[in-house]
Amino acid sequence: MSLRAGPYTFSHVTYDAPSDVVYASIGRPRPGRRVETPESHYLRFDDRDRFTGIIFMNPLERLEREGAVYVSLPEGDRVRVQGVEALVKRAERRL
Repeated sequence: MSLRAGPYTFSHVTYDAPSDVVYASIGRPRPGRRVETPESHYLRFDDRDRFTGIIFMNPLERLEREGAVYVSLPEGDRVRVQGVEALVKRAERRL
């Protein structure tokens, strides 16, 4: 399953249901630094400062409270994350 946020598609996606955290990466996950967004998610950047992914904090809680998950991208645009609802629901069915 993949997620989409603005022009970015995250092809490597893992949802840790007990922690309610989604790890989303463009391409293969790689080490780097993270920067907190206004929504309390974390943008990931590699050692060359290229945007590589996002760690989404509490997506289930946000879906229940706000009806969607939003994130501010590196360019500053605040967008709705597409595909996170299906990811969380799939995990709920497995529990």
